[in-house]
Amino acid sequence: MLNPFNLQPIATVDTVDRHGVEQALAVADACYRQRDGWLPDFERMTILRRAAELMATQIEVLALLIAREGGKPLTDARVEAERAVDGLRCCAELPRHSGGREVPMQATAAGAGRWAFSTHEPIGPVVAISAFNHPLNLIVHQVAPAVAAGCPVVVKPAEDTPLSCLRFIDLLREAGLPPAWAQALVTDSPATAEALATDPRVAFLSFIGSAR
Repeated sequence: MLNPFNLQPIATVDTVDRHGVEQALAVADACYRQRDGWLPDFERMTILRRAAELMATQIEVLALLIAREGGKPLTDARVEAERAVDGLRCCAELPRHSGGREVPMQATAAGAGRWAFSTHEPIGPVVAISAFNHPLNLIVHQVAPAVAAGCPVVVKPAEDTPLSCLRFIDLLREAGLPPAWAQALVTDSPATAEALATDPRVAFLSFIGSAR
């Protein structure tokens, strides 16, 4: 990878092919299907809060990373990093409000005196494909809600700005999230990205960017 301002090398990043996509989706799918391994609400909330705390102590480091890989002015990069912390804190509270509701059944004779209730469950593996212009904040707004909802997520950052995404995934793991619940894949192959987005095991696709 090159710094877009001075074209100096800043990092080397491994990329994946379709085999890497298959491996990541197999892990995410197995993670979802193993119900006794699902993370309870309080644990996901704790992990996201801890990740926000970790990120809040690294604003300057993250801002420099954003600026170096994407060419964004450092002032704007700091704002982006701070917004990402806010996004994490918001997502940490989502499980608190994800309960179902009671439904009265008295509209028919058979339902007289009866009540039903609804509940929410994770939809399944999530794939998040993101854009270059906010390489940390967009990723947080795609990945953290999936974690909050209890869905394993596979994220593909923009190939020009993957470093902020990779650092965020590391932060989640430092905060206690098991690796299978959030995986990052970097590729510059449209065919590989399409294979990731269109796999039938993907229950929800979060896409930010253009059709290119």
